[in-house]
Amino acid sequence: MNNNSLNTDNNLAIMVDYNNNEWLKRYNVACHWWSADATSLHRHNFYEFFIVTSGEAYHEINNHTSRLHKGTLRLITPNDAHCIVSCQGNSCTHINLSVTVERLEAICTSLGVKLDELCEDIQNINLSVSELEFFVKTAQRVSLMQFNNDDRGVVFISEMLSNAVCIIYNYKLFSHQECPEWFTHTLEKIHSPECYSCCADDIYRMSGFCAPVVIDRFKRYTGKTVVEYLKMIKINNACDMLKNTDTSILEISNTLGYASLSHFNRVFKEYIGITPALYRKENKPSLINF
Repeated sequence: MNNNSLNTDNNLAIMVDYNNNEWLKRYNVACHWWSADATSLHRHNFYEFFIVTSGEAYHEINNHTSRLHKGTLRLITPNDAHCIVSCQGNSCTHINLSVTVERLEAICTSLGVKLDELCEDIQNINLSVSELEFFVKTAQRVSLMQFNNDDRGVVFISEMLSNAVCIIYNYKLFSHQECPEWFTHTLEKIHSPECYSCCADDIYRMSGFCAPVVIDRFKRYTGKTVVEYLKMIKINNACDMLKNTDTSILEISNTLGYASLSHFNRVFKEYIGITPALYRKENKPSLINF
């Protein structure tokens, strides 16, 4: 499978009306989990953000195909015809955040974001571990509220929508700036396993540029400092190892270059909100069970 079309006919797309969704009709926002091997080709008369929480699938949208995986965030506009197709027999579980045109315009206005700019050149976005954790935990809370007919869930859905808008807007803001080749190459190195334990000084050396230049480019092209970016990668890798391996927490700490286990525990808790031990207990073997 590549990025070519799955040969679907957009004229056959089913229209999904927001009036058929009780929460969306009543509150202008809605949230639900969806888990299936595939969906039919359809359109909406509302906006939709979806966040993949497990599995993989192919996403066909407007005759363009991409591969979805855990942590993918995507915005769907009322003009889009799309469907999800099974990837090698795997199902794809995702959170659907639905919002009417008027409500999303209001959210964007409150954030100082132009809706038409948000919808230009839409792409799949890879969420960080902490961003994905936020959406999953909040969606779990909303699901319970909806089950109990507690309309306070609207507040949490609106919070998720605002965060999704900010993440997409920030991504657009930085991705529109053309990165120099040396910087892109440096980022690729940082993400490789042999650099799991590297520090800021290592980044300066491998880039071939002086520290002030590297610091400036990181802030300009990633929106983060070198230290913040390294921390994000290290904690993302820590989460993967905690969930998918039996490696001890001490070994994980050493692999990621932390001076002590206590330091690693403190940084992890600051970033994720819980200790590595509790994270492993809650998330191994998977992030969430359905």
